[in-house]
Amino acid sequence: MDMIRNTAETVRDNNQQEARELLSLPLILHLLLWGIVPSLAIALIPVKRHRHWWHGAGIRTAYAVGLVVIATGLFVVNNKYATFFSRENAELKVYITPLFALHSSYRYFKTFHAGQTQPFVTLGTDAYQQKSTPRRTIGIMVIGETARADHFSLNGYARLTNPRLSQQALVNFQNVTSCGTSTAYSVPCMFSFLGQADYSPEAADKQSNVLDVLQHAGVKVVWIDNNSSCKGVCTRIENTNMTQNANPNDDLYSDHGYYDEAMLTDLPRYLAGDQDVLIVLHTLGSHGPTYHKRYPPEFAQFQPYCQHDTPHTCSSAEVINAYDNTILYTDYVLSKTIDWLKSHSDQADTFLLYASDHGESLGENGIYLHGLPYLLAPKAQTHIPMFLWRPESYWQQNPQAWSLLQNKKQAKLSHDHLPHSLLGLYAVQTTVYQTELDLSR
Repeated sequence: MDMIRNTAETVRDNNQQEARELLSLPLILHLLLWGIVPSLAIALIPVKRHRHWWHGAGIRTAYAVGLVVIATGLFVVNNKYATFFSRENAELKVYITPLFALHSSYRYFKTFHAGQTQPFVTLGTDAYQQKSTPRRTIGIMVIGETARADHFSLNGYARLTNPRLSQQALVNFQNVTSCGTSTAYSVPCMFSFLGQADYSPEAADKQSNVLDVLQHAGVKVVWIDNNSSCKGVCTRIENTNMTQNANPNDDLYSDHGYYDEAMLTDLPRYLAGDQDVLIVLHTLGSHGPTYHKRYPPEFAQFQPYCQHDTPHTCSSAEVINAYDNTILYTDYVLSKTIDWLKSHSDQADTFLLYASDHGESLGENGIYLHGLPYLLAPKAQTHIPMFLWRPESYWQQNPQAWSLLQNKKQAKLSHDHLPHSLLGLYAVQTTVYQTELDLSR
């Protein structure tokens, strides 16, 4: 159902860039040769018409009933084997075509319609800040796109894909899993209080998220999008989408969109006043399949790299090189963002929290991109990078906080920790806050 949701939201968001990138000449030829041509051939076969409509309908009904009887008989004879096999291999249902696709479409539209009739639930109306210092807090949360943890050199990857971040005073969490395997599913989950066990995008859409609660507590919250959309998360806060009304003459504009670095241009204008501020950057990151379009040419360090819209037509090494170049550019953008925060660290408490929405398959076992059902998804699609940066001066003044987070570097963490950690970073007290899910506690 997640892929049906992704398709529906791509249409809803008018995300022409992503749609264009998923279209390719091999795909069009495949549909032409194996879809349209056979359909035309079948359509040209003359149909023998019966004198009476009921006669033809009766013959077809007899065939259908006969097939049902045969199938039922086979199942009854092999009942215990079939039951055991289906129970132990529940994932096989996703391969039943076209029934599974039709069933998923039905489930999505049924769930979507049911969600439209549900009342909105406002959470965190009791939220308030209880800060121990009057200093202002300026924070940036960066949502990574399609970054997988095992391609971050911070996590032990052999290639130096994080040369700049490795020089920053950050705590890197190495054992983090995503809520889902697609943007449409994971991004709302990252800010929801439901938790992965009880989460659905439709349920999350009908209640306040952590950004709403922070805003209620007095924090200025801003969402800047360089991806498809915020998936409903930023509906009630200040937001801007860079993919709309883009300027093709901008130096950071390329191929119908911006490089992620462009998101940093307007950061200063959101600091007016003396309010605490949280800026959320929804990056394009490593979004496939056109990895080579995600970074400026000077970041094409790993060569040769795949320059096609169809990764499976490139060698494995070329696909990995193109993908690793996106991580290298992400490293640059994140480090540049940290440097900007450092310039304000004398006057305010600053932090950067980074987490990817999901991972990516790069051809392992013939699987590319992402979006597989969570039950079937390989670790490459669910094991994500996440880290927290604070100035060195903060860690020096709060050594217990540094020690506490160091002890969590290898702990099993997930997207469930993000909303409560954000509340903790702004010292927000509310009944929806769970201390045990706050990374800093």
